[in-house]
Amino acid sequence: MLYLLVMRPVMLPNGIEQIRFQDTCAEAIDFLKQRKISDVNQACRKLLEVSTDIPPSKVKGDRSKSVLFDGCKLAKSLHCLQTEKKWEFISHVWVEMLCYAATKCRWNRHAQQLCRGGELLTHVWLLMAHLGITEQFQISKGHARVRLIVH
Repeated sequence: MLYLLVMRPVMLPNGIEQIRFQDTCAEAIDFLKQRKISDVNQACRKLLEVSTDIPPSKVKGDRSKSVLFDGCKLAKSLHCLQTEKKWEFISHVWVEMLCYAATKCRWNRHAQQLCRGGELLTHVWLLMAHLGITEQFQISKGHARVRLIVH
């Protein structure tokens, strides 16, 4: 999903995602610089130590669109789960996000990606359409007819 946000943002629903991504990156960079952290393991430990008792809206107001705090809160919650339950939870959330993004991407964007071999998102979209689990492809009345035009 991060790859799509950075490399193929036109495939994601329009919204505040780019602003959130930029604010979160800026906040993470500031967090790491202030603590002079350059090691990934140390960064993970420090992020788990962030106090999540007071929501950032109480401290910063509504100015920041960063989700770093929410990420720290989620990481703490996941850290407490057993490994099997943790990965099960992560996989369910990831599949839900992937399916949501696949259905919200416009059909012409998927078509453009198919010309290049397709993105995972496009293949998920096609599979969902094939299985009849997308709103765009469900036929509510009558029979659908397809006509092949050969030039």
